[in-house]
Amino acid sequence: MAGIYIHIPFCKKACFYCDFHFSVSFKSKADIIASISLETKRRREFFEKEEIIETIYFGGGTPSVLTMSEIDEILGTVYETFNVLPTAEVTFECNPDDLSLEYLKMLKLVGINRLSIGVQSFNENHLAWMNRSHTASQSVQCVNDAAYVGFKDITIDLIYGVPELEDGEWRDAVKQALALPINHLSAYSLTMEENTPYKKLVQQKKYSQPDEDQSSIHYAILIEEINAAEWEHYEVSNFCKDGNVSKHNTGYWQQKKYLGIGPSAHSFDLENRSWNVSSNAQYLQRIAGNKKTFETEELTMQDRLNETLLTGLRAKWGVNLVALKEDYAYDILTLYKEEIGYWRSTKWAELDGDVLRLTDKGLLFADYIASELFEDGDYSSHTSS
Repeated sequence: MAGIYIHIPFCKKACFYCDFHFSVSFKSKADIIASISLETKRRREFFEKEEIIETIYFGGGTPSVLTMSEIDEILGTVYETFNVLPTAEVTFECNPDDLSLEYLKMLKLVGINRLSIGVQSFNENHLAWMNRSHTASQSVQCVNDAAYVGFKDITIDLIYGVPELEDGEWRDAVKQALALPINHLSAYSLTMEENTPYKKLVQQKKYSQPDEDQSSIHYAILIEEINAAEWEHYEVSNFCKDGNVSKHNTGYWQQKKYLGIGPSAHSFDLENRSWNVSSNAQYLQRIAGNKKTFETEELTMQDRLNETLLTGLRAKWGVNLVALKEDYAYDILTLYKEEIGYWRSTKWAELDGDVLRLTDKGLLFADYIASELFEDGDYSSHTSS
């Protein structure tokens, strides 16, 4: 099983904290859509003929700036080119202000069966601070409308750690989200990324930077409310009701093969990572010139080992230490016995048979713990015979 990611590099407005590739100019939109279809056909050989595609994900950018005919063109090309499972999960990222009843009905008609709605906040002041184009009332209305037209799989995004977001207000926001007709929630801590307006404004002392301690408190509140609602915490930032995980994103964490289409999209074939050029103009030029749109990095055994640790420890499935030893000859229990013992004593980690996994508390430190277990020296010196 494998997945396909399609990057739509357009937004109506620039959220000032975002470092994803996008353009607020729509002049090249028709050409980009046509080029995405061409690239899809040209990447046919990425998958074996018998390989089944179980997920398709429209990300961005803002895919909901697309018309129905544009979505239909892209999806039609994917289905014509690859062996797509009839029951494939087809996720579509969207903004609340784009989701009229008519648009929602058409999304369902063209084959979208899962919505990822960028709510971010239920506070009007915080939405304005983020430079979002929607209101809190639009967020609530579009989720209810989506359920009304028949969408069963709906996820929303929320952001915590925002300066001046009080603890009680954040708790209320989580409760409000869980009361909506959704079965999945993604919640992310505000970060200050390079080359974003947010970082420049902080450097100019016009905005406050995120407070890590406050973000940790918000994360703890989030986990409390998730557990109280009996939802599942299955990845650092992702939560679901009744086992409704994001199949596409789970493919990333379980290191399944995926193909990325469109400007800046990334791909993974189990042995190599590749990434498309992050420029709409260059992407169009390369497609028009029948040139390769991507660069490729071959992953070493050390790279693959470290990625297995990084992705595995972020999710509830953890890392199978026996498989790690068999696949990479890397005996973590021997090499890091003291560290693992400490993390277990602090309730950050647990051993369940042969599986090392992090607790709710430990997931807050997932990247740190994984990095402590990384092979970062002479790979051969640490492998067992």
